[in-house]
Amino acid sequence: MTFIWFGVVASADHNGTVIEDTPEAGGQTALPGLSNTADRALRRELDELRLDNARLRKLLELTEVESKAAHLAQAAIPSVVHHGPVTMESSPEAKVRLFQDLFRARSDVYAVRWENSRDGRSGWVPAVVGGWRKGANIAGANFLPLTPFVVADHLRGVQHIGLYPLTEQDTCWWVAADFDGGAAMLDALAYVKAARFRGIPAALEVSQSGRGAHVWIFFSTAIPASAARQLGTGLIHEAMALRGSMSLASYDRLFPAQDVHSGKGMGNLIAAPLNGKRRQHGTTLFLDTTTLEPYEDQWAYLSSLDRLSEREVRAHVRRPPAVKLGQEVRRLELSLSSKIVPRPALIVRVAFASRLTIKAEDLGPAMISAVKHAASMPNPEFYERQRQRRSTWNIPRYLRNYDETLDGDLILPRGLLPFLKQLVESSGSSLRIDDQRSEGTAHSFDCSARLRGEQQDAVDAATAAEHGVLVAPPGTGKTVMACAAMALSWRLNAHSG
Repeated sequence: MTFIWFGVVASADHNGTVIEDTPEAGGQTALPGLSNTADRALRRELDELRLDNARLRKLLELTEVESKAAHLAQAAIPSVVHHGPVTMESSPEAKVRLFQDLFRARSDVYAVRWENSRDGRSGWVPAVVGGWRKGANIAGANFLPLTPFVVADHLRGVQHIGLYPLTEQDTCWWVAADFDGGAAMLDALAYVKAARFRGIPAALEVSQSGRGAHVWIFFSTAIPASAARQLGTGLIHEAMALRGSMSLASYDRLFPAQDVHSGKGMGNLIAAPLNGKRRQHGTTLFLDTTTLEPYEDQWAYLSSLDRLSEREVRAHVRRPPAVKLGQEVRRLELSLSSKIVPRPALIVRVAFASRLTIKAEDLGPAMISAVKHAASMPNPEFYERQRQRRSTWNIPRYLRNYDETLDGDLILPRGLLPFLKQLVESSGSSLRIDDQRSEGTAHSFDCSARLRGEQQDAVDAATAAEHGVLVAPPGTGKTVMACAAMALSWRLNAHSG
């Protein structure tokens, strides 16, 4: 609605907000050129228009102050309007076609969500003829296909469906990252920021619970799931350098969850967005990252999204640095996605007991991420199962050897002390160690075993350093070498004392 007042143009949006195209003033002022000797008819007309302005403000329930233009220094977030071929005014058939084209997944099967209102339990089961029964054999099940009618029921809220992204050809049409926990939205925003820095269009969805988030990246054609997952893994690695508090478990929250089919089942599923019932509560909707509120026209936004080609995906996969773990982590890798690079504290304090405890507030996000990766290692079982095309469900990709307190402080193995010192000093800070180790009770040890040459070399190397880890294959006599190391350490300490 647009009102044309004398010398003022004001528009009212659907929320009733009025925006005037006039500078802020301390009240109504005379028009330029009018003076006390101006024509009385013009002055009378001006008075009448001012009365009309007051009447219109009353109708709009606006005070005079509220109807004025915003101050020039007042921050304002512009409303983002998307002009896609499908809008909220489009036909239901057009919306279903867009949904099926954008969120393309396996069409021969889908999942449905069930909820038990009596005990609060919920979950997902494959959609089969006659409904899924507990204990049913999935091998002989008669699955229902994912049809336009099923999608339409999902959008209306008749049912809530789940999508199986991994096709039988080990390809996918999109990759989605799932974030949960108290900081889910912050983690998701870091992921979106990493994606947009590399020119990758990413869509942020609030999950059905309203406490989690999904970030979707769409492809113009079906691409190998391994390439899609590499893309997602690289972005998570970049996001962790932005938000050091992100857990390494985020690497295991990509959909599709496997590079290839195990040959059994359909792979992992993800809840489909835009569920009609959930939308009533503002969830399963896509958010404007500037306001974290749902887009007014979800369909215009989704139909305007760009999609990556396979060539673009492979180009992006080659750019991010590979994920390094354990001894591979040699230096600090700063995030390229942000010009803001928080420095660690000038003095980083470490409590040295059975393990190392570091105040997270003393470390920057990139340093926290580096330390977490250095305290982790690839999980051999995961990669062995993947090689055998077996299911990797609930098997972490990486094994963590660190912990976090409720305050976010890091608890690390003592063996990381040299690396931590090098990392802190390379950033221009210094490490202050609070040695809280117990001296214990003195004991004397003697080892009567005769060591082989390679065993003696290992013992000498182990006792020469204050910190170390003895790594040897089975059958090499690690227990005997440990006893010899204790005896040698006692003799050296007794001699030095």
